[in-house]
Amino acid sequence: MIGRVVSERYKIEKYLGGGMSSVYLARDIILDREVVVKLIKVDQNNRDKSKARFQREVESTIQLSHPNIVNVLDVDESEEYHLLVTEMVHGLTLKEYIQQNHPVPLDEAVRLAGMILRGINHAHRAGIIHRDIKPQNILLDNKRNVKITDFGIAKALSETRLTETNQVMGSVQYISPEQGKGHQTDERTDIYSFGIVLFELLTGQLPFEGETPVSVALKHISEPLPDVKGYRELPQGLINIILKCTEKDMYNRYRHTDDILRDLGGYKAHHEPYTRAAADSTETMVSAGQPYTAPAEAKESETAEGIQAPAVEKVTRKRRFLLWLIPLFLLLGAGGVLAQSGLFDESSVTLPEFDEMTMMEAEDVLAEHELTQGEVTEEYNEDLEEGQVIETSPDSGAEVEEGAEIDFTVSLGEEPYTMENFTGNSYESVRSAIENIGFNAVNIEEQYDDNSDEGEILSQSIDPASEIHPEEETLDLVVSQGTKPIEMTDYTGESYDTAKSELESQGFQVEVTNELYSGEVPEGDIISQSPNYGDFLPGSTIQMVVSLGQGEGETQYVQDITIPYLNEGSDSGSSEESTGAEGSSEEQSEEEPEPQSVEIFVEDGDNDISEVYDTFEMTEEREYTINMTIPEGETAAYRVDINGDTEMEEEIGSQ
Repeated sequence: MIGRVVSERYKIEKYLGGGMSSVYLARDIILDREVVVKLIKVDQNNRDKSKARFQREVESTIQLSHPNIVNVLDVDESEEYHLLVTEMVHGLTLKEYIQQNHPVPLDEAVRLAGMILRGINHAHRAGIIHRDIKPQNILLDNKRNVKITDFGIAKALSETRLTETNQVMGSVQYISPEQGKGHQTDERTDIYSFGIVLFELLTGQLPFEGETPVSVALKHISEPLPDVKGYRELPQGLINIILKCTEKDMYNRYRHTDDILRDLGGYKAHHEPYTRAAADSTETMVSAGQPYTAPAEAKESETAEGIQAPAVEKVTRKRRFLLWLIPLFLLLGAGGVLAQSGLFDESSVTLPEFDEMTMMEAEDVLAEHELTQGEVTEEYNEDLEEGQVIETSPDSGAEVEEGAEIDFTVSLGEEPYTMENFTGNSYESVRSAIENIGFNAVNIEEQYDDNSDEGEILSQSIDPASEIHPEEETLDLVVSQGTKPIEMTDYTGESYDTAKSELESQGFQVEVTNELYSGEVPEGDIISQSPNYGDFLPGSTIQMVVSLGQGEGETQYVQDITIPYLNEGSDSGSSEESTGAEGSSEEQSEEEPEPQSVEIFVEDGDNDISEVYDTFEMTEEREYTINMTIPEGETAAYRVDINGDTEMEEEIGSQ
């Protein structure tokens, strides 16, 4: 088998072991990854039935998705084998871990038990019962997280190859009493096996041992569980959980794993000893249909149920009771023959109403009416909560035979929304789309970011591709404000070289627009700077006028003035006369201030006041610096005209 490619994609590399199947390490040659391939012999005598049942039971496990369950990746079939492909988990089995680490620390044992229960619980909610829970089927990855494997295998095999040979399903050391008797099983079968696993996890020992598998199975059926305190001193709360999980009568056990998880979380608070339910007086150690053998003649013999009854000493009262059962068994056997001959009609059942039940409730009703669960399919339904029955096939009210399979359609609840990835988009461009999703709330946090444009979404609180119900969620977005501006420092009167170095280190550009003689400012220092206050982005240009020091026969003078903005509140233009697609000019003036025209005239040693010194438009108040050269003994002057009218003027004497 090594080197062979099965299902046209899995190359067998190594034999890992066997049991109910032959297990191999293989490589998926399409996805280039390690997988585990389990090969199970096809029942050649009944291929179609074998295939249908195996596919039905095992393919449903592909839908299981839980961190504590091994992922089933593929199911296939060849002429020789049923083929099951699962993920590869690197680590120990729980059996190996117990052997290597006994006694397992109490907190660690409780942690592992909780993960086992959560994995079983997920499968039960999907309508899948394991039926072979044991430490060998519980894997621990490299971080000691639980991964349960082989969900669905036990039932798939019990309904195909192994049914014909009358073998008892499940590993005998962990088998439930109802499995040992060949009776109907449900979630409580897994709960019993979990109780035995918990016993072994806490004590390092199995509760029942025997010379043959049958003798062990019979102990599960009839003998009380050994006293846990004989192996290890444990809190009473944990002992109570083990005892309730392993009740012989399945109806006295926990009904659901949720209940065990609750007790496990609060085990330290429980100190009262657990009281077992009274034993069923009709319980026997002989399977239905097995003739009673007196003790003197008793020997191990295989029963029709697949369990061998060893020689045991029975009290007279039980012997009489069993002898009394013999004619009853014979009568039941004869009834079966007559039914097969057609002398007795098979009973029919009116299918009850299952709508809006949970599957666990539905299973109880099926058992009461002697019906069996068929295929369970799931679909989204906005009117029913997750897990509730939508419909059955056949429909409720139909007449069906006892034992008939009933298929169920179960609600997944309201269909979730798959979260989109909004990061990298402009918030304004996706704002409408986000609002239409219908989140409970959308919170925006702004922050500066040098590597993104203003308005770009930097992060979102809900992961992309996650499935959510928006009305229950709050979406938090972080939106970029772009590069953070830097507050400008006024370097007037300071060294130009120092100012230039500091400004360029912050990302600004520095430009010397003029160099003037000045008797007030030392050579190399800054006479004036524009801009000299406010917040600006790196990359902006800062203009400087630098002193040449004291000149001969003239004075350099710097005049700082504040030019007012006079257009505020003015009613210029013809807003009443002009309207258009963009709205009235009055509306535009409210949004954008109307610019005013400014002309500056200077009279000094270099300029004539009859000529314009500078002209510009402005929409807000502005600081302005005039650099003047005043010859010795003379004066200078300046004038500011706004919109053609002189608003400011001043004469300046020689310094």
